[in-house]
Amino acid sequence: MGRDIIPDIITSIRNADMNQKGRVQIVSTNITINIVKILLREGLADLDFTFRDNEF
Repeated sequence: MGRDIIPDIITSIRNADMNQKGRVQIVSTNITINIVKILLREGLADLDFTFRDNEF
């Protein structure tokens, strides 16, 4: 069984915003990288994203 990557990203972003953190660390997959690119391009995220190795 896999993990729900997209809800994990959204939760990480929300938690970082609520705690006034400037950095979010998420799992590095093609999906997460492309989601982050879209969020940054559209101006929907004002955070510094770092990617960690895949945990699966």
